[in-house]
Amino acid sequence: MKNTIKLILFFVTISIASCEKQGGYVITGNVTGFPDSTMIYLRNLSTDETFDSAMVVEGKFKLTGRLLDEPEEIWLNAKVSNEFIYAYLLIGNENIQLKGNRNDFPWNVRIDGSKTQDDYNRLRDLTKSFDIKRDSLVRSFFKMSAQEQQEKAKDIWDNQIKSLDDTTKALLIQYVKSHINTYPGIINLDYLKKSLPKDTVQALYNQLNDEIRASKYARIIKIFLSEKIAEVGDYCHDFKALTNNGDTIRFSDLTGKYILLNFTSAYCGPCIQSVEELKMINKNYSDSLEIISLSTDMRKETWLESLERDTITWKYLWDGEGAYSETYIKYGIQGVPTFFLINSEGKIIDKWEGFGKGSLQKKLKRFETK
Repeated sequence: MKNTIKLILFFVTISIASCEKQGGYVITGNVTGFPDSTMIYLRNLSTDETFDSAMVVEGKFKLTGRLLDEPEEIWLNAKVSNEFIYAYLLIGNENIQLKGNRNDFPWNVRIDGSKTQDDYNRLRDLTKSFDIKRDSLVRSFFKMSAQEQQEKAKDIWDNQIKSLDDTTKALLIQYVKSHINTYPGIINLDYLKKSLPKDTVQALYNQLNDEIRASKYARIIKIFLSEKIAEVGDYCHDFKALTNNGDTIRFSDLTGKYILLNFTSAYCGPCIQSVEELKMINKNYSDSLEIISLSTDMRKETWLESLERDTITWKYLWDGEGAYSETYIKYGIQGVPTFFLINSEGKIIDKWEGFGKGSLQKKLKRFETK
């Protein structure tokens, strides 16, 4: 047994050394308050995929790998006693040191070793006090009884939380205008782009240096400035994508009757929940409506696995560019699932985000009566 353990440790050491030599990331954690065997996960916020994990042993863990596109927005997360614990990382292929107590997550955990993370930390410090207050209000609201929630919802959400959100947004705008040539600056310009005059967004884009301008984050802004983002009343944008049979098709070739266009992802909870209702709609409305789903997953394998897992029978397309695809940006997608109802002339007659049981059928019933 001892020899086996030594052999495992030898290969782990070789693997870590290989990642360091090839320029991958190494995230070393030194934490307290985490029981031994707690699993630490990394989730890529661009793809919504969990792509790495490690176990806490005597307050330490190590994650190694390689990011193909850097820097990336990443959630480092764990679950202890039904408590979800997380930290936001904005890192490249760097050596990162993370240190803190369980209670320090997410606001006060120390993360060193990355310039982009340092930039993010400075931004976080600007909004941290307001973020903490907001988080506390949300947590307290959901601990209330149903009657208390009904009585206090307007004050908490429309007054207190809205005031905090408005203050935070103003601070983010201030940061973006003075730090546009940082990755947190360009990422938050994407978040704020619809809240700012378009000429202001253009002026900020014009200030970008070569490195930031070449990033996938700036590409979103470029397309936003040059294209008409699809809204209700507009004609839908055409795009090309791959079918599960390996054929490349154009969306315009599929028009002619009503279409329910669905932007979705393999690991999105509400997307998975919507499948059964989509199956029912596909069966009951097949004469007048066609469902077309477009995967926002980056990896082809992930798309194909979800197609098989959910036994999708309608057209389920993939373009391999995820949240940074031109199609995703032109349709103004902020999250998945997002649905578009398109008439036989190719005009968008409704658009909505999210899924709740019965919501899709309710939407379609509304248009049946017209």
